[in-house]
Amino acid sequence: MTMMKAIWPEPSDPESMMEAAIDLFGDEAATAVAHCGLEAWTDGRADDFAFWVDIFRSLTGMPSAGAGN
Repeated sequence: MTMMKAIWPEPSDPESMMEAAIDLFGDEAATAVAHCGLEAWTDGRADDFAFWVDIFRSLTGMPSAGAGN
């Protein structure tokens, strides 16, 4: 049986997810992550949505939601 490697690393590790997005999508990493967030939002997965938003904010240099903005 052949095992396929996952596109994303361990999903609970935001730092690894950011690196994977950059490796896979280069300059379009933030756009790819935004699409993941939108999919999570439309599927009603609030925790996943928040996770992707945090990664998007990190990729784009936006302050995190808890940064008192």
